[in-house]
Amino acid sequence: MKRILIIDDDTDITFILQQALANLGYEAIVASDGEEGLEKLFSSNFDLVVLDIMMPKLDGYSLTVKLRENEKTKDVPVIIISGRGQLYKLFSSTGKTKIDCYIEKPFKIQVLIGKIKAIFGEK
Repeated sequence: MKRILIIDDDTDITFILQQALANLGYEAIVASDGEEGLEKLFSSNFDLVVLDIMMPKLDGYSLTVKLRENEKTKDVPVIIISGRGQLYKLFSSTGKTKIDCYIEKPFKIQVLIGKIKAIFGEK
């Protein structure tokens, strides 16, 4: 079973995502801020991270840099979901700010699921 970590301070979004991903057979774990997300990333194994940029304690950009600098988590795929489309340019497809996908809020859950399946090589 693929394990997905959802990191977002919006409890409505995390609830919806967790339920939708669980219904598709994924194990979806939630963290409500960047620090909690980083702790979970470093203490367990995940196949994918879905996170927001604007969060308390540790923002999504800083979390991505720390994730890429850590030997254990450097290759974990990252999907950014954010209501701040202009922040897309902060990230890249390589290096310390590498992400696999950027989705602007509001978004359709089917779009996110399609991106997740593509990353996992599923149909």
